[in-house]
Amino acid sequence: MESTTATPSSKQPAHPGSLNYPIDTSPAAKRAYRNRSLGNLLRMGHCAPTVMQTMLDSAHTDQEWLVKLTAGMPGGIGSTGFECGGITSPLLLMGLRYGLGHEVKGLPLIFYKGCDLCDRFLRCHHTLMCREIRGEDRLPLRCIPVILRSPERLVEAFANDSTDTISEEKREAYGRLYAHLAEKGFHCSQAVFRYLEGTLPVSQELLDASSGFLGGTLFQGRTCSAFAAGVMAVGLKTGEIENSPLRVTRMIAMMALGGNAFDDSVNKFNKAMNTGDRISKWFSTEFGSTQCQEITQCDFSSTDGVGKFVESGCVTRCRTIAEKVVEKVREVLKSDAQARL
Repeated sequence: MESTTATPSSKQPAHPGSLNYPIDTSPAAKRAYRNRSLGNLLRMGHCAPTVMQTMLDSAHTDQEWLVKLTAGMPGGIGSTGFECGGITSPLLLMGLRYGLGHEVKGLPLIFYKGCDLCDRFLRCHHTLMCREIRGEDRLPLRCIPVILRSPERLVEAFANDSTDTISEEKREAYGRLYAHLAEKGFHCSQAVFRYLEGTLPVSQELLDASSGFLGGTLFQGRTCSAFAAGVMAVGLKTGEIENSPLRVTRMIAMMALGGNAFDDSVNKFNKAMNTGDRISKWFSTEFGSTQCQEITQCDFSSTDGVGKFVESGCVTRCRTIAEKVVEKVREVLKSDAQARL
């Protein structure tokens, strides 16, 4: 596979993206986000698509592909229990707005904005992890306030300067890692999408949206960004959009009674979510974990950790992982196409 990706430039300006986000942090605007989120949740039933739809509604635009992109993200990126859909959908929208443009001290603005978003989310909910938010509850009641408030966190990060969010030590480490990956022409999630060109409609908007999924979400060593892109690719290609309060009510009733609420037939997002779950199990078997830091054994928040990544040539393994994810996605999509015949 050809190793191509976006090559960032410090002269590249930030761009407004294709959505006209309303940057309004007033109490009235926050109430409106929550009300709109609740309405969307009641007819969609899952976190990441609901947050995405709410922000699209707020921007007065209908871009169905972005909702499909999040179809496999509920349950913590392919039902792994890791990053909450209340983080992943906003991060996609941030990427769509900023791309890899406008570097500040060696890092694209998306990293400062994304870390600001994560910090705000942590202060509000104390964790980014789906499994820790939901806990052992049969009904995901603790997810509801997270979903309702997620658009607020995004807009607050948009409105903030954010460039003081990353400490000097981390910025130095992240900057070195970003420069190394740019030199090697590699971006975890964008590589997967570029390799899938011809299988998926790969646009600059799609590549921009995935900008923050690098180094395990914003260099935080969390979920492997190549795996995350694979889950998003399946959603984009095969995802369907739920739009029925009656079906969502039925799904909730099945949860309460201990039924199989996540069967493919119960909610239209379930199929992509379940496919993401199967991909996560394959990925964990293949690479030992879905978590970037566990796979690389490198802590990107320190210069020593980044030095270990650079000096050991880890980017070669990361490229191989991206290629294997692409092979798996193609296999899954082929199987899905045959099943539809």
